Amino acid sequence: MLQTDVQVPGQSDTVDAHGTQSPKKEAAPRLYALDALRVLAALSVLFFHFTGIDAATKANWGVNPKELFPWLFPVTSYGSYGVQLFFIISGFVICLSAWNRTPGQFVRARFLRLFPAYWFSAVVAFLVWRMLPDGWRTAPSISDSLTNLTMFQVPLSAQHLVGAYWTLWVELTFYLVFLVVLWKGLDYRRVSVFCWVWLLASVLIQQDKDVPLLGIFAQPLNTALFVAGIAMYLVYRFGPDLKLWGLLGASWLVMQSDLVEHADNLRHNKGMDRDPYLALALVTVFYLLVLGVALRKVNWINWKWLPTAGALVYPLYLLHEELGWAMIRKLYGHLGAWPTLGLTTAALIALAWLVHRFVERPSQNWLRAALARESSNPPALPPG
Repeated sequence: MLQTDVQVPGQSDTVDAHGTQSPKKEAAPRLYALDALRVLAALSVLFFHFTGIDAATKANWGVNPKELFPWLFPVTSYGSYGVQLFFIISGFVICLSAWNRTPGQFVRARFLRLFPAYWFSAVVAFLVWRMLPDGWRTAPSISDSLTNLTMFQVPLSAQHLVGAYWTLWVELTFYLVFLVVLWKGLDYRRVSVFCWVWLLASVLIQQDKDVPLLGIFAQPLNTALFVAGIAMYLVYRFGPDLKLWGLLGASWLVMQSDLVEHADNLRHNKGMDRDPYLALALVTVFYLLVLGVALRKVNWINWKWLPTAGALVYPLYLLHEELGWAMIRKLYGHLGAWPTLGLTTAALIALAWLVHRFVERPSQNWLRAALARESSNPPALPPG
């Protein structure tokens, strides 16, 4: 979801009525607008965690952030929907990056993207829990902390080191499902049929509560968002047609049903007073923004700093929550609300750059080289 390439292949395809691809030689620019949207999504989630949760963040500020940031709170309380924007972008970009790749290449690329920075952030979170506790919550056990290194803490029922890690499990289930269609190779027809089947399955299996595993891999809201991103990538690569407009419309209808129900539940059971239909309008805007990328309406966005900013999104997302809250607890009593918020945000962005530059990139390069050496020199079979 969060760590993605947005460089489009230099050659796109067209497709005829029978789903046959034919190359169309057209140099495609880097999708700077997707970098911009990822930055927007990451900052939305960050400010939601720091200023938009009145119940959860009282333990960190010592006072309800609704009182500290009276004009900001009504905006940032909707910042959690940046996650929905991430999922739409993820559907678009994962489809883009998997095109013309084998399943093995796809898995290796995702592993290299996700795990090095994640392992580092898990260690940081473990240290924060032990050295800078908030005094309210129970720290994850040693066993749960080690389980977090697998990124499979949800099915293994382990406590997250960082609450935001729940989205990584959603991403992993998306990758596992997407491997089904990738196994036979990607083309317009196969991918579009896969999207229809997955979206329909996400609706039908909700009636069967006896098979909870299926619900993990086809939760309606998340499935609809991923499908929307994939459909928009098909629009980008092959051009719009009635079938893709229908798929987008179906994904939006499924999304709105689950999103409004989820927002109502948060309002009535969690005390988060957010208007469900304002949330729906916001996610609908996200659809339109990514669709603008797919239709090449925002190619004028080409600011050269955006790829660098986009590269910081994943480490920033991983690090910001527990570490940021710990910084707020230490700084607020000395600096006040706004200076604490500004300094914490700036420090986290700087740390994200350091992690990207000195942890993520070197570890990815080392792992990539090691895997390449092993591929070129497979172990010899034992004699006999």
